[in-house]
Amino acid sequence: MTDLSTNTTTATTFLLSPTGRWQITDRFGRLFGRGIRTGLLLLLSLTIAACSGVSDALSDVTGSNRPAEGAEQSVEAATTTTTEPQLIAVSASSTDQAAAVEQQIQSIVAEMTVEQKIGQLLMPVLFGTSGEADSGATARQNARFAGVENAVDIVRQYHLGGVLYQEENVQSAEQLRLFSKELRDAEASNGNLGLLIAVDQEGGKVSRVTDQVSEYPAPGVLSGDVEAVREAAYVTGQQVQQQGINVVLAPVADVLIPGGTGFLDQRSYGDDPQTVANMVSASITGLQRAGVAAAAKHWPGHGGTVDDSHEGLPSISVTREEWNQRDRVPFDAAIDQGVEIIMVGHLVMPNLDTSGEPATVSPVLIQDLLRGELGFDGVVMTDALNMGGVNAFESGELAVSAIKAGADMLLQPADLVASADALQAAVASGDLPTERLDESVTRVLRLKQRLGVLPAP
Repeated sequence: MTDLSTNTTTATTFLLSPTGRWQITDRFGRLFGRGIRTGLLLLLSLTIAACSGVSDALSDVTGSNRPAEGAEQSVEAATTTTTEPQLIAVSASSTDQAAAVEQQIQSIVAEMTVEQKIGQLLMPVLFGTSGEADSGATARQNARFAGVENAVDIVRQYHLGGVLYQEENVQSAEQLRLFSKELRDAEASNGNLGLLIAVDQEGGKVSRVTDQVSEYPAPGVLSGDVEAVREAAYVTGQQVQQQGINVVLAPVADVLIPGGTGFLDQRSYGDDPQTVANMVSASITGLQRAGVAAAAKHWPGHGGTVDDSHEGLPSISVTREEWNQRDRVPFDAAIDQGVEIIMVGHLVMPNLDTSGEPATVSPVLIQDLLRGELGFDGVVMTDALNMGGVNAFESGELAVSAIKAGADMLLQPADLVASADALQAAVASGDLPTERLDESVTRVLRLKQRLGVLPAP
């Protein structure tokens, strides 16, 4: 049972690995017999954020980030006690606890300032490899980007909801663990709302963390082997979490052009929609069972083009029927599997949204289609906002337009100062209604609560 006033949890610690190997974890995350490097604490709290998706921590029964209808989760035996915030599992009968958690989150949102709320929507890349500026160059880079020299001060000043690690932030496992701790401590000393720390760790060439992690082939190489995909995701989730990371920007849910490759090439699981859907489901299961949030990308489907959205804005002329039969299939599977985050790509689908707007700023593609028709109620995250696909927008305009369209988190804004200032001005003028802002903040806090990084009151 969980006492929300103390966050003391009696939790199970048996887990079944994707290959069927039973292991036992202690409260510090060690898998006995497998060592620190691949160990991870997977303790269950019996609380959940209402009206949100379900994260499956241990069993093969997964929830959904469609509006919850409730489903019993199976849990295997042996208990331990901890006072640490924990990854959330759900019990359909725990409606009182769910209501208490939701009330807690709503109370937090009601007491937050506009600046704190805006900060929760921001996930920038900070310069350097430690909380303090590594060098004069690093300090100058941070100052140009955010007006503050040190990463820890940026977290505090902007009340950041998250940060994204890139290759330049990573030197070693020990360095990254310390960096993560410094950033979390900086957040705790200010807003105490927890911090999401994300990384691209797809496998193959898109693997930002390289020290004390297993090297896995690209998704296209593993495609077709459900167990291998699940195992790779599970171990990856364990290993990156030991370095302070709790969000993995994977799996790629894009279906390639039939018979072709597209610019994604081996980053995709292939050109067969059902195969891609099966692999995406397996990857989400592995990652989220390991205790990190998965982010399926790139909505509404980036596989149908050879154009690279890092360089420009692709336009995909797929019909609605073709989209239903191809691009939609893996995203339906991801939602059914309880994926916590869906990332929106910078691309145009004129037959789905006749306005010709990029999906990043399209209410039709985010609110009407992803949330309305597919029923996704988790966190919607943009792709990196410094990419060529959206360089026609000024940074502040892009930030406001994306949130108004239905995005919840802004990944890697090109100009942090301009983005935060524009959001604040939009709220003050009424262009961005407070209710819309609160919706996104609530979803972000629900995710943090399920990951165990939102402290108990």
